Amino acid sequence: MKKALLSILTFLMIWVPLWATHNRAGEITLTQLDDLTYEITITTFTYTLSQADRNRLEVQWGDNTFSYADRVDITKLPHFYQRNIYTTRHTYPGPGIFEIVVQDPNRNEGVKNIPSSVNVVFSIKTTILINVALGDNSTPVLLNPPIDRAAYGQIFIHNPAAYDPDGDSLSYKLTVCTELDGRPIEGYSLPPASDTLYVDPLSGDLTWITPSDSGIFNIAIDVEEYRKGVKIGNIVRDMQIEVYDTKNKPPSQSNPGDFCIQAGDRLTFDIIATDTESDSIKQWATGGPFVVESNPAAYTVMYDSADIGYSRARFSWQTDCSHVREQYYTAIFKAEDSHPETPLVDIQNVNIKVLGPAPEQPYLIPGSNSVTASWPVDTCQSVTAYQLYRKIEPAAYVPDSCTGGIPESTGYELVGATNGRLDTLMVDDN
Repeated sequence: MKKALLSILTFLMIWVPLWATHNRAGEITLTQLDDLTYEITITTFTYTLSQADRNRLEVQWGDNTFSYADRVDITKLPHFYQRNIYTTRHTYPGPGIFEIVVQDPNRNEGVKNIPSSVNVVFSIKTTILINVALGDNSTPVLLNPPIDRAAYGQIFIHNPAAYDPDGDSLSYKLTVCTELDGRPIEGYSLPPASDTLYVDPLSGDLTWITPSDSGIFNIAIDVEEYRKGVKIGNIVRDMQIEVYDTKNKPPSQSNPGDFCIQAGDRLTFDIIATDTESDSIKQWATGGPFVVESNPAAYTVMYDSADIGYSRARFSWQTDCSHVREQYYTAIFKAEDSHPETPLVDIQNVNIKVLGPAPEQPYLIPGSNSVTASWPVDTCQSVTAYQLYRKIEPAAYVPDSCTGGIPESTGYELVGATNGRLDTLMVDDN
C-alpha cells in the first residue's frame, strides 16, 4: 500500500509542472454594449510546447459574481507563442468601480524575478468605472503582441500599441505582477538592469537599459485611462521577456518623426530597415491608424532582400473627418531580423494627430458700428459650432500645424460662437 501511494505521489509531482507551466502573458479588455452591460475579451499568450491548454477561463467580475468565458480563437505566433481569445458578457447591478480578475494555474517554471514561479498562479486584472455622467466607455485595446526577445547587454524596447476607441487619454507605468485573486506576488522584483528599466508615461515605451542577466522574466505594464481629468479605468498587461546571451545585433529602422495632418489629407512616408550582419528583415506595423473603421491606413513592404540586410516599407493613410480627435494616434513599426539562433526586433513609434479642417477665410462686411462675418460651410459633418476671434493690432501669428484653435498668448479675443455647422454668419457689434 505504501509503495502504491508513493507511486501516485511521484506521478502527481511529475504531472503538475507538465500541465501547469504555460502562461506567458495576457490582458483583459472590455467593450460597453449598454449602460451596464459589457463584453469582455481575455487575451492570453501561452507556451505551445506545454500540454496545458484551456478552453474556458473563469472571470471574477468585481461585484461578487463570476462566470466563464469560452475560447473563440487560437493563433500560432513565432517563438512557440500561442494567442488565445476568450469572450463573454456581463451586466452589472449599477454604477461603481469594479476590478475584474482572471486567473489560471500556473506560471512558467524558472521565471527569475518570481520566487518558485511554477507554483504561482497567473492572474491579470482590469478596473472599470461605471458612471453615467462620464458617458459610455470601452477600454483601450493592446495591438502589439508581447512576443519579442531581448539580448543580454543590449537595449530592449516594447510598446503595447494601446489604442483607445473613445479617444480618451492614456498614461503608462510599471506595476507588480499578480497571483491568486489578483494579489501582488510576494517577493516579486523587477528584472535586473545595468542602468534602468522604465515605462515612458506618455508613449508607453518599455525600455530596458540593459538586461544584466539572461533567462526568463515577467513584468507588468499598467495602462491607465483618463477622461476630463478623471481616471475611468486601467488595464494591466502581464508579459514575459526571454533574454538571450547572443552576439546578434537587432536591425535598425529610420525614424520619420511625428506628424500633424488636416483631415482630408493623405499622409505617406517610408520606413527603411537595415541590418549590419546582412540578415534578411521582416517589417510589419500596428496601431490605431490601422484599426479605425473608416479609411484605415495601409502598410506595404516595397522592397526586401534575403541577403543584403535591407528592407523598405511604405505607410499611407488617407484621413477623413471621422479621424479627428484630441489625442494622437500611435503607429508602431517593427523590423525583425532572420538570425537563425536569436531573431531580434527594432521598434519605432510615430505619433499622428488629425485636426479638423480649418474654416475658409471669412468674408467681412463693415457696418457703421459693426462687422458682419460669413464663411463657407465646413466639409466635416461632425462640426458642432464655429468660434470667431478678433484682434485690433496686427496679428503676426503664424499657426503651428499641430495647434487647433487660437492660443491665448496670441492676444486674440473671442467674439462668440455659432449654434451649428450650417450657422456661418456672425455679427460683431462689440
